[in-house]
Amino acid sequence: MRKDFRIIMPLIAMLLLTVLLSGCSNSNFNDISPSENSLHKPSTDSLTADESSSLNIYYKVYSDTVKDVDGTLLVKFRFTYPYIDNPNNHEGIAVINNYYQTQLEQFIKTVVPEGKKAALELKKAAENNGFDFHNLYYEREASICYNGNHLLSVLNIGYEYTGGAHPTNYWSSETFDVKTGRMLSLSDIFGLSKEEVLEKVYETVISQIESTTEEDYYYFENYEENVKNHYSENDFILGPNGIIFYYQLYTIAPYVAGIPTFELPYDKAGDLAIQILPLESNELEREIYLQAGRLIEANKDVFYNIFGLAMLPLELPENISGEQSLFPVKDNRFITFSDLDNYIRGIYVKSEADALMNSGRYVDKGGRLHGDINKDGSMGYYVDWNNYRFEVNEISENSATIKIYVIDDSPAGREEKIIEINMLKENDQWLLEKMFY
Repeated sequence: MRKDFRIIMPLIAMLLLTVLLSGCSNSNFNDISPSENSLHKPSTDSLTADESSSLNIYYKVYSDTVKDVDGTLLVKFRFTYPYIDNPNNHEGIAVINNYYQTQLEQFIKTVVPEGKKAALELKKAAENNGFDFHNLYYEREASICYNGNHLLSVLNIGYEYTGGAHPTNYWSSETFDVKTGRMLSLSDIFGLSKEEVLEKVYETVISQIESTTEEDYYYFENYEENVKNHYSENDFILGPNGIIFYYQLYTIAPYVAGIPTFELPYDKAGDLAIQILPLESNELEREIYLQAGRLIEANKDVFYNIFGLAMLPLELPENISGEQSLFPVKDNRFITFSDLDNYIRGIYVKSEADALMNSGRYVDKGGRLHGDINKDGSMGYYVDWNNYRFEVNEISENSATIKIYVIDDSPAGREEKIIEINMLKENDQWLLEKMFY
């Protein structure tokens, strides 16, 4: 079984990685790109000057958690993508929104079933060969890198864990002409052939690698060869001040180096075929959106599985005496009280974390985390958290407000529910003010 499993898992991982790398020109998403006709025909309702300053963008999220029949968490999925507010029905914006909606449909159609299959294979192998099973996950987060002057550049940050030594991180990206919805290549931006563009990329990257100081140098010795052999023309984003080229993990540097990036400032890029004006840095906004997405998902876990609708699974005997209420928690993440305490304090500000951890629902008994079944409760809850959208407002250095749009499908009727929650920076960490549901 172990031999067969080692063959199956890399094949599944390769398939999923191919599907998730949606920004690459050779990916399986070529067939869902906007059609040539929709890309190139002139827009009949071009954006006005005021509308071109920036787009109002929400983040839509699809998420799913799959458990085995015995309750074991098998795999988590999360797919985040931008959705542009389009009250005036601009054609180009509609094309872009449709592009990402179709990507989501492909994710659900391909990655989700293959991920479930891979998780079941891994769990079975763990049982047969005596090693611990850890749930798999597949995530993609969107980050807006450039939003203005009729241009939109989106970075997709992918994470996956398929049972290897460590998770895999990868990037893909798209840059659009918002007036038409056309996806732009580097050739479009520079007004050069693909070969000429690649030479410009290689020259920029190699020059910056060679200027790296010795203490920061971590590239493979054959970096010149790798730079030319492992670059895709679509592996770029527009940043506020320049065009950023990036390389995937392992291609030109070790795993610990992360994803290498190289920026060509707009004022040094030469005469571009498309005018790109510098923008104010949006690093704070990008960081806050990524942290908001993480915290929303973490709050879901806390509410659904720990302090809200249900408790963590407990080791319950067949017969429970009338006075017995404390039982060991059966979750590999939380062996001790400190394990759970650290998890909660990585999600909520101190006052809320204190309130949750002092509620008596979980206690330390003999160095092991126990749950009190007398503190378990139930409630009617009908909000669909598999599909929602969110935005972040009132952003400052130390606070922001998350506005979340969900569907409440209660017996009284189906309606949109809006949740607003503050995100605060405490001890240099972004945290939620309260648990919400």
